[in-house]
Amino acid sequence: MKASSPSHRSSRARRILLTAALLAFAGLAALGIAEVVLRLVPIPGITYHSFYYDPVTGGKYYPKTTLMYRSPDGEQVVRHANAWGFADVDHEIKPAPGTLRIGFFGDSYTEARQVPLEDTFFRVIEADLNDRIPQLVGETNRRGEPVRHVEAISFGITGRSTLQSYLECTQWMEKADLDAVVYVFVENDPGDNIQPMRGSDAVPVAELAGDSFVVDTSFNQRYGHKTSWWHRAMQRIKANSLVVSTVEGRLKLLKRHGIKRTVTEADRLGGAGGGGVTMVPSAWPQNLVEDGWTLVERILDTWSHYVTSTGREFAIIRVPREEVITAPLAGQDSWAPRLHAYCARRNIPLIDPTPGMIPHVQRGEKVYYDHFTSLGHRVFADAFVAYWLERDMR
Repeated sequence: MKASSPSHRSSRARRILLTAALLAFAGLAALGIAEVVLRLVPIPGITYHSFYYDPVTGGKYYPKTTLMYRSPDGEQVVRHANAWGFADVDHEIKPAPGTLRIGFFGDSYTEARQVPLEDTFFRVIEADLNDRIPQLVGETNRRGEPVRHVEAISFGITGRSTLQSYLECTQWMEKADLDAVVYVFVENDPGDNIQPMRGSDAVPVAELAGDSFVVDTSFNQRYGHKTSWWHRAMQRIKANSLVVSTVEGRLKLLKRHGIKRTVTEADRLGGAGGGGVTMVPSAWPQNLVEDGWTLVERILDTWSHYVTSTGREFAIIRVPREEVITAPLAGQDSWAPRLHAYCARRNIPLIDPTPGMIPHVQRGEKVYYDHFTSLGHRVFADAFVAYWLERDMR
């Protein structure tokens, strides 16, 4: 057989390289077109996977990434993570002179992705308190400066437990020089604290230990590889690409459920964010109810002391559960009676927006829809503003 000449081999190599280059270009062009289409045409279940692994709390969002929420009736809300990885406006690390900073910590109710940013309770609180600066005459911040401006900051992340919110606070309270810390208590938070109820092994959980508690951080042994530069780089690409996020999500669904003709919302969520944790105490295994609540109290004891020992204010504002909001407190199948009793014993301010919400509920106005509606955020904010303006007179 006659051997091919060097020129022939060179020509064939060039054709192979050209073909490979054309295929690569076509593939990139197809991905680019798909990215544009997914961004322009909202498809249910399609969202950016913006998770950023954090070895202390479990995770937050990649800074400056897009957060998409689609309501049960198809309405879409697009928000963005700030430079700190939270669904809020950007804030400087060092507060401006004369600024009073209030940090809100909690789960999806604090993150509040279901409404436009300007309708969230923390943005409403900031605007309302700044409109009432004359009523704050004589008030100073921790630095001894007369208050000329109020800054509300959200540190909320979907699925957060009491423990995770406390741990997040330890990362930001001193760094951001907060004057006040507010925990937004939601009724699934107690279940999110403990492994038997939460189910996820990718976050820190708490366990009773003597007269205190310990934090189980073994999730870092399982997922510590997510701090590597390679994983961070791939996650950042995914956090900014709907195509990559969608492919990854569909592969996970295929692995978890096999081939299905239809995909439900539960399939898409896969229990993410702690959404599967029951809020109803009577639905808990009875052997966990007392221990679960004792754990909440011990975390709050530690958290409140951590905050107040540095001269800052600590308060709790609770989210009433929709289905029991009009029921007498004492008879509610909720954690609210225990929370009220605990705060009274410890002299911790508890803001309960229930009285302001009930009239709207009774008139048939939408306070809740999935989470709070814009009206719900307004009423929630009103309760906090009223507390803040009156607190020095108590």
